[in-house]
Amino acid sequence: MKTSWPPHASTCGPPPRVPERALSAKLRPVFRHHHHPESVAARIDRLMAAVFVQNDTERMAQLAPHLAPDFVFVTPSAVVDGVQGLSDAFSHYRHDAQLETALRRTSAVDVHHTYLRYSWERSERGGVVMAGWSFGQVDGEGRLMRIVSFDGLVPGSESAKGSDD
Repeated sequence: MKTSWPPHASTCGPPPRVPERALSAKLRPVFRHHHHPESVAARIDRLMAAVFVQNDTERMAQLAPHLAPDFVFVTPSAVVDGVQGLSDAFSHYRHDAQLETALRRTSAVDVHHTYLRYSWERSERGGVVMAGWSFGQVDGEGRLMRIVSFDGLVPGSESAKGSDD
């Protein structure tokens, strides 16, 4: 038996209107949350500094308030979950003190609805070794749920090519 969507008899004209009160809270759009770019930018800046804190307890305490419980961080080389995963993703930089690694945003944070984007750079010994951009999503509390980072500012450029190429 073939079924069709939408489940109303006519395929002409707009679908029937569902009264607002009939929509469950889960189906309502998230547009009711307004996230200020300044507060999202502050969270990102704090995360960028916190991943390099040497003391494990301090680092985790600084990261946790800014991340949603189901946080996922995606880079060209890894996908990690949660506070511990984000911390682990930067462990090799913390363990090589001679690198003197730092991250910083190089743009404002562009935010609409629950989505965000910004550019960044990683420096070692005071010199820029990588630039890139990230996009992500925040939850209803403004905590980061996802960050997806790309190496290189221009897609397809030499600096943007991952190890899989």
